[in-house]
Amino acid sequence: MDIRVQPPSQLTADEIGAWSAFQRANSQLHSPYFSPEFTQAVAAVRDDVEVAVLRRAGSAVGFFPFQRTFWNNGRPVGGRLSDFQGLIAAQGTQYDPQLLVRDCGLSSLSFDHLLASQQSFRPFVWREDDSPYIDLTDGYDAYMSQRPNGRSLLSEYGQRSRKLAREVGPLRFEPHVTDPAVFSQCVEWKADQYRRTKLPNLFAFRWVLALFDKLFSVRSETFSTMMSVLYAGDRIVAINLSLRYCDVLHAWFPSYDRELAHYSPGTLLWFETMRAAQELGIRRIELGKGPEKFKRRFMSGATTVAEGTVDVRPLSAAIRNAWQKTRNWIQSSPLNIPARAPAQLIYRCRSWLEYH
Repeated sequence: MDIRVQPPSQLTADEIGAWSAFQRANSQLHSPYFSPEFTQAVAAVRDDVEVAVLRRAGSAVGFFPFQRTFWNNGRPVGGRLSDFQGLIAAQGTQYDPQLLVRDCGLSSLSFDHLLASQQSFRPFVWREDDSPYIDLTDGYDAYMSQRPNGRSLLSEYGQRSRKLAREVGPLRFEPHVTDPAVFSQCVEWKADQYRRTKLPNLFAFRWVLALFDKLFSVRSETFSTMMSVLYAGDRIVAINLSLRYCDVLHAWFPSYDRELAHYSPGTLLWFETMRAAQELGIRRIELGKGPEKFKRRFMSGATTVAEGTVDVRPLSAAIRNAWQKTRNWIQSSPLNIPARAPAQLIYRCRSWLEYH
């Protein structure tokens, strides 16, 4: 197999077509993060994005987009903005990740949301997590009727929505809003959340804001950005900033007015989105990896995603594996709580390096 690495801007129309065809044909790749449009959008605002084109007998058989760091380490396109990662190829394509990394001129390749179903990466996985999703294939009513907690969810929705409408204003759901002021409100709420949770504010990086400007302008047959809003009267109470691939909606940056938190406006917006899904042509909502309780309450199932590193340097790989074992031991020991402060500092430093 021959591998050629190039900037996304140098991909030919035939190569973009092959990329899209592989994605359409493999249901595991039905996510906006695997779309060529997402990689192209990130490449438009960053100069470190590259694509490895895998060829056999002169024909493209796979695509692997990545970002190259200062030290020739590979990262997913978009860094921590990417909720799904992996090779875009026909299902069952076999390859050697270490050869892939070497042929890309990388010393290592790290991932944290790689599809665990891509078995070639199995020897390099440290741990796995669930990425919950909502299956609306048969519609909202069928989804609710099949859930063990469906009746209690509907009761909660009815009580909270009536209370919010009565005390603040009539509810109105807008599936897609393009008003820049709404986006600014979402950014403000998310920045406040990052401050409270002591996580890096992703929107403080200029290229992230530039990426959203780019994404809002991209609307192809299969890929688009969707910003859904729930209003109570004229007041914005919740916003879901998402990406869409065909009939799959991937939640990206949900936010809500904390002054109205006792009404659960974020949850109400999810109800409205699910109710409108069939009319909007949405059959599945990806909620993303994370411990949030609402994901467990609404999920129909979960996609398994993996964290790990492919390192072609034996000594470096040994050190990484030793560190990972130590981290896992600390997280399951009484040292977990006192270790959180230095761990958060390391996380913030890594994020700063990654996003600059």
